[in-house]
Amino acid sequence: MASLGARPAHRVGAVLDDLMALFGRRRDTTGEAIADFWAWWSDGGSGQVAMADSGPDQVRLLGPRVELIDPNLSWELAPGSESAHLLVVTADGDPDLRATARRWLAGAPPSDFVWSYADSRQPAASLDGRRIGVDGHEFDLGSVQVGVRRTGSRLDVTVYHPQMAQVPADKRITLCFHALDVALGEEMTETWIGELAPVEAPPLDGFGLTGLRAVVRDLRGEFTDENGEPQWISLQGNGPRGAVIAGAQVPLAAAWAPQFDQHIVITAPYRDRDDAGLPDPAAAEELERLRSHVTDRLEGQGRVVAYECSGGTCQVHVYAEGSTPAADQVKAAVAGWANGAVRVAVESDPGWAGVAHLRG
Repeated sequence: MASLGARPAHRVGAVLDDLMALFGRRRDTTGEAIADFWAWWSDGGSGQVAMADSGPDQVRLLGPRVELIDPNLSWELAPGSESAHLLVVTADGDPDLRATARRWLAGAPPSDFVWSYADSRQPAASLDGRRIGVDGHEFDLGSVQVGVRRTGSRLDVTVYHPQMAQVPADKRITLCFHALDVALGEEMTETWIGELAPVEAPPLDGFGLTGLRAVVRDLRGEFTDENGEPQWISLQGNGPRGAVIAGAQVPLAAAWAPQFDQHIVITAPYRDRDDAGLPDPAAAEELERLRSHVTDRLEGQGRVVAYECSGGTCQVHVYAEGSTPAADQVKAAVAGWANGAVRVAVESDPGWAGVAHLRG
């Protein structure tokens, strides 16, 4: 089975050289390119694209400007659900580009009846008669059958199509991704689907993509509230230091908040513990206050997504926007911890690999 990492896709352009400002400091060329894109868009570019007569004209207008943001971003135009046109600029499953695509979206003007915007492919309004092309073949999505196995808070999915055997083995996963992106949308696929595999025989108890939509919708409803905010789950087990208790938000997936591309790990000692080395009620309350204080200090530039405690030490996992001073805010927030010296480690982790072991 293939995991949902970077997926096959059409990419735009060649590698751009890094630009350096005076005194060796790196300019925010990505931010400048995004600002330039939206300035052109507001100054008549949107009308030019809307009036373009052909795909090549749209490529000529949009391609070089998206390439200036990052040459590995992908883009597409589609009908909007509440607008005539939808412009999508997407990382195409590449974790290193998700934050850039989200920054592009954050700069977009308000949607109107002509244009709307997204940083991931949106689900099709209807699957009736929908076809996709892969490697020169066309596939009717109504013929797709999926098999589903729930693993914690994610679904492992096998994908069957009667024409699957006609597709070269190295292209079959592309068909699977495209089918699920059309049915679920890119963000839902990357958030709730675990392992994905093409098969040449119909799965036992298989069903169509419309049914998969319903299963994923129910799964999302189980783990998020009415505003789409994650729920928390409790975990326990054993580790190198003995018993472990942990908590994690669900979904614990980078696609849920792609702008949070920096992993900040707070390692805080606690004195009050039980015989198993776990925090007693007083220590648990102190640690909860610490996590809340960190959240407050982040002011929306990041969030606590998980924690794990064992043997007198608690690790708190924070993901934040690397382009902000979030790491410094975290360091300031933990400076007054009364139970001993706190360590703060910071690393770039756009794929949230640092908490993969805590995904329920």
